[in-house]
Amino acid sequence: VPEHAELAWILGCLTNVPRLLRLPQWKMKCASQNNEGTVGLLTYPVLQAADILLYKSTHVPVGEDQVLHLELAQDIAQHFNKKYGEFFPVPKAILSEL
Repeated sequence: VPEHAELAWILGCLTNVPRLLRLPQWKMKCASQNNEGTVGLLTYPVLQAADILLYKSTHVPVGEDQVLHLELAQDIAQHFNKKYGEFFPVPKAILSEL
């Protein structure tokens, strides 16, 4: 679905790099790759946010390890809505138990 990539590009233009660099998944992967993490790895959480926001999801089932990525989606939705008007609902987590 091309709209996923298109929305990810738009949201990526609204997301600052320091915010992505603070995500623990980036830090762990980058450390295990001798500090040579890829752009794809860095921006993957923005693609995840696009996957959630494209369908205007209000609730998202996530595991504990994905809560921070959902928080990024929430931050991006709030930033987009503040800048362009209310468009995306701010999704809430439904924590799944494993």
